[in-house]
Parts: sequence; structure tokens; C-alpha cells
Amino acid sequence: MRHLANYTGTVTLLLVLIVPVLTVHGQQAKVSDGTQPAQGDAPTPQKKTSAPSDYVFPTRRQRFNRYVSGTLGPFAIIGIGISAGIDQGHNSPPEWKQGASGYGKRFASHLGKKAIDQTTSYALSEALKLDTGFERSQRHGFSVRLGDALIQNLTSRTRTGKRIISAPRLAGVYAGGLVPALTWYPSRFSYKDGLRAGTYSLATGFGINVLREFILHR
Repeated sequence: MRHLANYTGTVTLLLVLIVPVLTVHGQQAKVSDGTQPAQGDAPTPQKKTSAPSDYVFPTRRQRFNRYVSGTLGPFAIIGIGISAGIDQGHNSPPEWKQGASGYGKRFASHLGKKAIDQTTSYALSEALKLDTGFERSQRHGFSVRLGDALIQNLTSRTRTGKRIISAPRLAGVYAGGLVPALTWYPSRFSYKDGLRAGTYSLATGFGINVLREFILHR
């Protein structure tokens, strides 16, 4: 077990990251819920949103299948293997050494990170009733499609299709960085390393979305 101070600092940092996002979610949810004005109030003109008129919120089974695929699907396993190979090439962390044993530890570590990231994101998206999935842009033009792909790394959809800042996404990537750094990584690692790993993971997500939009087509 690590020092209690590390855990306290981690919890505090997670709250600092998540609470403002949840506040934004709550404020925007009121707008997207379609709440009717009280009688006697002047009708409020309806504002156009960026949500497509044909957007359909995914079913519970679709959301669960996406969670399983994102955690243990072929693309996820390939990504985990590549990440473990990169760490093996850099001998990071050196305490795990080289060889098959070292690669196995790194692979298991990245698999654990992915599971924590995906599970945290899935659980929060279910609790907040948000769609965190990726979908290819329905618009035309490279710059427009690029923008649509990038914004999905930081946003989720409400049931009406409106995009808001994604609390599940942010919580997932930082939980996936912090938990390993404070548990199974060598004792010299701290919450700072976990936050750094979470930020790298978030940055990588932008590149992955661009690949999905223009190359992978999934």
C-alpha cells in the first residue's frame, strides 16, 4: 500500500477534474430535457442545435456491446499489444526488465489500464444517460470532418443528440492512469505519473478518432 497522502491527493484531483464537468452537464441537461415554460411565461423561441435530426440514442445492448468491444475487442487487443511493445522497447519501467516475462507484465498492465478506463467511462455514461460512442461525420469536407472527429474525444451526446463535455470520457482516461500508478507500478510512481499517463491517453484519443474517421471506417 502507498502512503495515505497519495490517495488523498488523487481523490482531490479527481474531484477537481470531474465536479466542474458534472456542473456543466447539469446546466446543459436542463436545456436539452425539453422542459416546458411555466404557464404565464412568454414562450421561448426554440434554438437550433448541432444535433442531427436523425440521431437515435443507442440501446442498452448496443452500449454494452460497445463497452466489451472497446475493452477486449480485436482493435483494443492490438492497441494494447503495440503499447506494451513500445514500453518494452523503452524498457519502461526498468523494474519489469526484458524478455517474455517483462513483455507479459507490460501487456497485462496496459490491459488493466484499458479495463479501468473503459469500465469507468461506461459506468458513468450509464449513470448520466450519455452516449460516449464514436460515429463518423455525416458532413462533407476534410476540415469539417476533422473537427467532428476531434470534438468527439471530449464530448458525449445526450438522449436528444446534443453534444456536451464528456465527464465519463475524462474520468475514464484519468482513472486508467491513476489507478495503475498507485497500485501495481513500482513504488517510485505517484499520482503525478498517473495524471501524466491520463493526459497522454487523452491526447492519443484525438489521433485514434482521426484514424476512425478517415481510415478505419468504424
